[in-house]
Amino acid sequence: MNRFSRIGNRLGIDIGSSQVRIYTGEKIILEEASCAAVDNVNGMVLGYGTDALVRSHSYRERCHLEWAVHNGVMSDYNITKGMLRYFINKAVRHAVSRPHVMASVSCELSSVVRHALVDALMHGGAQKVSLISSPAAAAIGGGVVLDLPEAVLSVVIGRDVTDVGIYCCGGKVYEKSVAFGGHNIDEEIYRFLQEDYNILVGMEQAERLKREWISVVHTGENRTFTVRGRRMSDGVEIIIELAEHHLLPLMQRILLPVSRLIKNVLQKATPEIAEDLMKNGMVLSGGTARLPGLSDWISAQIGIPVFVSDKPDCVVAKGCYLALSHIRELPLLVEAGEKYYGGIS
Repeated sequence: MNRFSRIGNRLGIDIGSSQVRIYTGEKIILEEASCAAVDNVNGMVLGYGTDALVRSHSYRERCHLEWAVHNGVMSDYNITKGMLRYFINKAVRHAVSRPHVMASVSCELSSVVRHALVDALMHGGAQKVSLISSPAAAAIGGGVVLDLPEAVLSVVIGRDVTDVGIYCCGGKVYEKSVAFGGHNIDEEIYRFLQEDYNILVGMEQAERLKREWISVVHTGENRTFTVRGRRMSDGVEIIIELAEHHLLPLMQRILLPVSRLIKNVLQKATPEIAEDLMKNGMVLSGGTARLPGLSDWISAQIGIPVFVSDKPDCVVAKGCYLALSHIRELPLLVEAGEKYYGGIS
């Protein structure tokens, strides 16, 4: 039986900049966009998550989307509180009692922001709140045992934040984050096509190119793909053909903040910890971890083996849930929400 056994009415929540994922038992029970549809006239919230996306596409002139989290921080407290209440109620609609929630946070969130998040979760329907850093949760969700006397390096590349952490003996050795993620890659691809090829595409198409065609290292296939957009000079629709090698230098340049961050964290490691990391490698998670060739490129940059988590976009939520059943053995990694909320439920 898994050492992280299922326990009662408990939820692991990954509140990301693009998605909110809620995990309980053995699976993700909710995965929706972390946004709200807001009326353009009176500012009222018309819907959250998937419902918000549908409304914003159906009634473009009436409402707009507002994203609840930006760079790991709540961009609007009231929208986040309402969104979390909606998602938690949806996830535990048949539960008798309010849930104990373990939520992931970016490594370097201030105490003020953590207080606001705990408050939003409590008002959103949680009976009790605990916090854990994203890379620690990702490692646990990926099956790594953090309370052993061997160091582990975990990296989570989200939509607009990258978090890095080294853990050993159930505690944190060092954590660091940088405001960089998958959305920054989309923006750079979008800008590159404008400046180098005079073609205007949508951000959704830039994201699709990243996800389906672009690699960070040579695949040996020299694949080509077409890009449809509008010529910037006159607005005429055009189609251009690009080869894999056209975007390779761009991708490697874009991702330099990630490799620099990991190298800075590794500089904090003692020789003993560095030896552990060379043996155990690095665990890579987050939606951007699926980018073809990324793990190989990072490994070449830092000189350590890199392993991509199974279902890398879901392991943070899973790790939050699993940490709840192991909470007494992880006192150095789990933060009690009561210190911010005063224990009031």
